[in-house]
Amino acid sequence: VSVTPQTPVGEALTIMLEKRFSQLPVIENSEVIGVFSLWSLTQNLMLSPSIKVANLLETMEVGELMEQLPKVTVMDSIHSILGQLERHDAVLVNSPHGLQAVATPIDVLRYFYKVARPYILLQEVELALRSLIELCAPGDKLTECIHAALARSYEARKLAVPTGLTEITFDDYRSIIVCKANWQFFEELLGRNRDLVSAKLERLRNIRNDVFHFRCDISLLDHQHLATSRDWLLGKLNRGLQQGKDQANV
Repeated sequence: VSVTPQTPVGEALTIMLEKRFSQLPVIENSEVIGVFSLWSLTQNLMLSPSIKVANLLETMEVGELMEQLPKVTVMDSIHSILGQLERHDAVLVNSPHGLQAVATPIDVLRYFYKVARPYILLQEVELALRSLIELCAPGDKLTECIHAALARSYEARKLAVPTGLTEITFDDYRSIIVCKANWQFFEELLGRNRDLVSAKLERLRNIRNDVFHFRCDISLLDHQHLATSRDWLLGKLNRGLQQGKDQANV
């Protein structure tokens, strides 16, 4: 979305309001000659306080109120433009085919959020899973559950059997919960279908491995599974905590 130098200021502001943009490239003869922005408008109004806003909207053109923004290319790294975005509201992104975009801090924020979201969800899933295990199998029960589920595997690899949850892998969490000898401790909170719980946790493990080992970009369905699994685990955990409070009150 762009305007020409002859575009009335009022028309440009209407476009910006409709699109929720804070700036518009000003293009003449297929070249970007500047940017009309809320900042450039404000600066000019401060320079000429005698100008009435109504007159400005009717009589002035954006070419009279432009500013210049830094220009980058589609090949530049995000890191290289962060400093410029800190000093300006936006940068113009060029390519051999001309202007491609106006990049703003919110665009960068969206990008980093997209990259970080799987890690945030997995952190919430893992912490919820750990808390849920500790809730269902407190104290000595936890030691029994760890030994029942993991002793054979760890001893086969000539490793000491873990004594706490911070020393084990995500798949170990799954093994502790779905181990037949341990299921009695988790059945009331997680439901009667041990195979379903195992399948959910197994898929979470596979997604986690893909994310942390940078094997591939996870799919939209994987994102949804992470989010729904996080909500499922937090819901079960909250229910268990509430049950504990109710029993304590009794």
